[in-house]
Amino acid sequence: MAAGVWFRAQDERNNYLWQLRSGHPAVLKTHVQRNGAYAVLAEKTLDIAISAGESFDWSIRLQDDRFETRVNGRLVDVTRDDTFTHGTIGLRNGRTEAQRWHRIRFSKTDGSAVIDEDFAAGPGLFTGQQTDRGDLVLGRSETTLAALGLTNDWLLARTEFEVSGEVDAAWVRATGRSPEPARQYVYRLAVNGDFAGIGPVRAFDPDTQTRYHVHDITDRLTAGRNAVSAICYSAERRAFMADIVITYSDGRRQVIGTGTDWRVRSGDRLRPPAGFTGGGYYQAPQEYIHAGAEPAGWQHPGFDDASWPAPVAGAELPGLAPGWVDNVACWTVEADSSVQLGQGHWLVDLGQEIVGGLQLDITGRAGQTVEVRLGEERDGNGARYHLRASQTFREVWTLRDGQQRLQHWGYRAFRWIELLTDPNLDVLSGLTARALKMPWRDDDADFASSNDDLDRVWDFCRYSIDALRLDVYQDTPTRERLPYEGDAIINQLSEYNTQRSYSLARYSIAYLARRPTWPTEYRLMPPILAWRDYMATGDDSRFAEDYPLYVESQLTEYLNSDGLVEKDPGQSSQVNGDLVDWPAANRDGYVFTRVNTVINAWQYAAFRALSQIADVLGRANERQYYAALADRLRSAMNAQLVAANGAYVDGLGTSHQAQHASAFALALGVADERICETAGAWLAGQSMRVSVYAPQQLLDGLYVSGHAQSALRLMTSRATFSWLHMMDDLQATITMEAWDPSIKGNTTFSHAWGTAPANVVMRFIAGVGPIAPGAQRLRIAPQPADLGWFKARVPTARGPVAVAFQRGERQMLAITLPPNVESEVVLDLTQFGDIDPARVRAVARGYQPQLSHEGQTLTIRDVRAGQLVVLDDSVG
Repeated sequence: MAAGVWFRAQDERNNYLWQLRSGHPAVLKTHVQRNGAYAVLAEKTLDIAISAGESFDWSIRLQDDRFETRVNGRLVDVTRDDTFTHGTIGLRNGRTEAQRWHRIRFSKTDGSAVIDEDFAAGPGLFTGQQTDRGDLVLGRSETTLAALGLTNDWLLARTEFEVSGEVDAAWVRATGRSPEPARQYVYRLAVNGDFAGIGPVRAFDPDTQTRYHVHDITDRLTAGRNAVSAICYSAERRAFMADIVITYSDGRRQVIGTGTDWRVRSGDRLRPPAGFTGGGYYQAPQEYIHAGAEPAGWQHPGFDDASWPAPVAGAELPGLAPGWVDNVACWTVEADSSVQLGQGHWLVDLGQEIVGGLQLDITGRAGQTVEVRLGEERDGNGARYHLRASQTFREVWTLRDGQQRLQHWGYRAFRWIELLTDPNLDVLSGLTARALKMPWRDDDADFASSNDDLDRVWDFCRYSIDALRLDVYQDTPTRERLPYEGDAIINQLSEYNTQRSYSLARYSIAYLARRPTWPTEYRLMPPILAWRDYMATGDDSRFAEDYPLYVESQLTEYLNSDGLVEKDPGQSSQVNGDLVDWPAANRDGYVFTRVNTVINAWQYAAFRALSQIADVLGRANERQYYAALADRLRSAMNAQLVAANGAYVDGLGTSHQAQHASAFALALGVADERICETAGAWLAGQSMRVSVYAPQQLLDGLYVSGHAQSALRLMTSRATFSWLHMMDDLQATITMEAWDPSIKGNTTFSHAWGTAPANVVMRFIAGVGPIAPGAQRLRIAPQPADLGWFKARVPTARGPVAVAFQRGERQMLAITLPPNVESEVVLDLTQFGDIDPARVRAVARGYQPQLSHEGQTLTIRDVRAGQLVVLDDSVG
């Protein structure tokens, strides 16, 4: 058991931390933290004893760079360090630490008190913390910084205007700075008190560019007075800018900009400084709401803002540019169930995890509190609000007299809601969750089959994409909130196969081309992502600008005399460090060598994509150059990295064969026909031995090598490494970062990189994929394995493709194409039973389909828009 004190704290990531550990003898461990990384200054065994549960006095005297530590008045340590010269104080607990603090005093050198809290009347400057019988109670993993002054991090902004006439259209253009520290938006916009939008998205270069968003408010305006308001949070480069544009049917145009027509005031008393949600990757604010400090009605017309000042003009925002992505919308989510755990103690289950926050409409008395705890999981009877990824989703909301609405500004990922409050308060009737995500059309995609488990897995992965669509692809809305190329490679495929929507992926690809992450193979992925987008959309508008960035990120300088990438494997989390898979426990014993099979497979795919992009750009020499590099690399891999058993080794100089080597080589097109057969057969008999990230390549590899039944078996497995384990054993409703917390203790329950079945089902079981840009021409090659039937609706840029299969005495496959699309249909008849190719008929309206076969492969070419029915006449 230990107690931790922060001092000279700039924030939760930059400070000194002194930890006093109980024991006989006690131990003092001193640290300095810079940008979230702790460095130990010293660890000193003291010649005193401290027992758990024992009260003691602890003081630290700060004088320039000299820190004297006393316990019960006795000097036990002197430390010198000059990293920080000023800052506030705070308390910090690890996962196993908890204390009761009787009194905290922070004084100047002359003895006058800056802070003197005995907690008799509440937490004082330690905003939002719990007190009990005159003690501040700090639980496991909890932290708090004393709020020594207002920060101006929160802003309330509003304007009112008259709508006089029939409105033809109205919109708000808005932006703010900076979304970087919190890795989320700056403003939350409302019209007449109702949500109207958030923004801005993170820019490609925050120093030179600011993205703005256009929010349609036409349907939100009413005749007469209207109010537009924004609550903003930013701890860096604080700025908010907006204009409201109204066009009338009679041709008039009304514009209200963020100048003298607006009024502003600090929101720091409404949401006083209370530290961050934690985790160390970003600085999202804890939201301890003091409703008594809110100007009641400020978001509605008729509010008297005469005492509010006009905004102060700031520096010109750099590089204003419109956002590319559909605006994130706000959706109401009702509770699925609730249970009372005790007096004033409730646990609410939303039924599915969401990204967003709470809205609470409640009538209360001044000083009453509602403690809000949110979690991705249950923890005993309550919500696990100390997330495995080290975020803490716990806040205390303090009420004012009367009716009021309290709600989160920022977002959290959660399913479970735990509320602790006055037993006399009705907290459930006015409680809703508010999910933030891009609009979603359920009818864009659908899948059902004779295998209920497969259907559940597909829907689980589909919902994961739906719930996690914010303004840029990211690993998770909990731990890092960071776009990664490896996540995007799966996210894009899953989104394109469940939603006819492309702007989110396109922005994320361009973002990653300019802000690459550290893994070696990840930096190779943007041209692959861009080419997949071109095949889906036919839009080549980004190629000319981004092509040089794609070229720059390749490993051409590491090619050896045989054309293989040869380099030091590097270190995890360091630039140009080979990843292969994550976490390390899921690498199947992969042996890292200087010539790494997985890295070379990605480089082959990237060279192929570069050659194709160069061709579209009319750069014939570069097309030939990258095609030649790809061909040479592929030949060298197949000559040097394949073992006698026909499967790939992990790299040059090792005989070890992890699943990854063969899976990635198959999926990324390295294997020739012979090796495809042998490596696929080697993989087909195995269980899942890769992480949640790598099944995309493993399943793809099994399908391209003709092992559909093995792939189906993995997707419907109930082993620990399975989606059904996440769903049924761990109660996850969004795909997780790892198969199980025992594999990765800081795993999240909100990771889109686990959604491979969402796209694999559509691309291989339904078999739909583009073979010409913009899905103008498709290849449809269903692989039903042992499914008795299935039906799928697959989105494309030109409209949905329907594929339905029915097994039986007379098997039938029905394919419906949208207008302006042609297709070839390729059927591996071994997947459809004992069928004579000569007895297969194809029927279409308006033309006679032409069939050909080679062995057990049947091909129908030039299939036109409309329905094609393929019948097996082998029986009867």
